[in-house]
Amino acid sequence: MRKRLLRYLSALLVSVISTYSGMQRYALADAVDEQGCGLSDVAAWQVLLEDPQEEATPAYRQSVTEAFLKACPERPEAGSAHEIAGMAAAWAGNVDDAARHFEAMGYTTDSETLLMHAAVRFALGEDTYALKLRDEAIEHWMSRLVRYGLADVGIEETPQGELIRVRFLETNPETQVSYLWIAKPKAAAWPAALSITSERQLNALFRLRAGDEAEALRHVRLYRCRARKVLARTNEPIKEADMDAAAMAGLRAYMADPDRPEAGALNACLFDGQILPEISRTKAIPVQ
Repeated sequence: MRKRLLRYLSALLVSVISTYSGMQRYALADAVDEQGCGLSDVAAWQVLLEDPQEEATPAYRQSVTEAFLKACPERPEAGSAHEIAGMAAAWAGNVDDAARHFEAMGYTTDSETLLMHAAVRFALGEDTYALKLRDEAIEHWMSRLVRYGLADVGIEETPQGELIRVRFLETNPETQVSYLWIAKPKAAAWPAALSITSERQLNALFRLRAGDEAEALRHVRLYRCRARKVLARTNEPIKEADMDAAAMAGLRAYMADPDRPEAGALNACLFDGQILPEISRTKAIPVQ
């Protein structure tokens, strides 16, 4: 959550700087809104979020963000503030507060936020709404891959749902996620993914034992929202057809009995960053 908060704060900081720079020619005439809130109020909120004297708990972040929203509801940053407050409320287990903030944040294509919003709606028993949000998270993630030209994506329809194949055309040098298969069940359930990675640090440790000439070590992992498992580890070449057949069979089995959230309890997707790895313009697949 801290990584996500820092990303929001970075975006807000850019907004503040851009707004301030653009206002110079107008002598900051529009720096204060109808509630009397200006850029100094935004900056003060950011400082509170990262106050080193406070424990950065979800409850604290929700509290200071809601105080900012109460004082400055019409600021341009309100949408991002609602997103931060919604994520914080969800992590704190405050389902109703999270739902209220997510509804107020406006349109988003962020997969992590959409999956957390889905968790909130599952907890409220709103399965249809939750499925819509879950599917939007996956669709926006795939569209970014295609738009940036980072991967080949294929979809296979099955009676239980969709199986998505992703072959990355570029890989981050640290993790080298080369293949990913995603199960998107038709049922009111979480997605799952099977990935093949070759991580720099693990390869270095492996070569200390096996020798510098050893082939790179590959890990085959299954990620569900509530659990993860290493299925295989090898430095032998793996045929793409064999990988695909095994992955698709495993995910078909998952979709026959997927992880179904239960109403009344908020259970976030803990491994959303591995099921839908973060996408960057500068790196194909940033750190998993």
